[in-house]
Parts: sequence; structure tokens; C-alpha cells
Amino acid sequence: MTIEITGLKELNAKLRQLSKIAEQEAEKELADIALDLGSKASNEAPVLKGDLKGDLARPQRINKLSWKVGSSLPYTRRQHEHVEYRHPRGGGAKFLEKPFNANVKKYIDSIGEAISRELK
Repeated sequence: MTIEITGLKELNAKLRQLSKIAEQEAEKELADIALDLGSKASNEAPVLKGDLKGDLARPQRINKLSWKVGSSLPYTRRQHEHVEYRHPRGGGAKFLEKPFNANVKKYIDSIGEAISRELK
């Protein structure tokens, strides 16, 4: 008895194509996600002079599939973590964590949907 498997060459070509498409679409989608999260975090951040809000609204691309959403201002961590601080001008603690947690499923789904759209 002999079993012949055909189509492996075509299958491998499709898998290579999928890999490229997945990376390209994830790259595009991550840029949108970083901008969205930066905007949401900026809206949630406490206000004194607006420096933190401005910094958060400008995510930085690290590489193709990596973005930094946050701030390097010296008081960022303290303002983010201390929920007991009062912010009479608006905003508050956990300004990065809250919008991320509220949108993480949407963000993950958007990457999968973008890849699926390209595969059709």
C-alpha cells in the first residue's frame, strides 16, 4: 500500500504568505492600537500643566511590532500608582491601566480581524 501526499509545496507557500500577511497587518493594527490607547490614557491622566497628557498622547514606535505608550516624565509612575492622590483639575490614577484593561479584548480582536480580512 502506498500513500501519496500532494500539495505540500503549495501549502508551504501559503504558510509563508500567511506569515507575511500576519506580520504586516499586526504592524498596522498595533500602530492604531498605540494611538488609541495613548489618546484614552491622555484623557484619563491627571492635569496640572498638561505635560503628562501631551506625553501620553504621543506613543513611540520601538520596532515593527512594538510600541511604547506612556511617559518618561519623572512623576508619571507616582501619579499612576497613587490612587489616594486628589486631582481637582481632572483625571486620576491608573490612567494607563484602566483604558488598557477596558479595551484589551477589542485590541486583540482587531489584530485577528485585520489578518482575517487580508486572507479572504
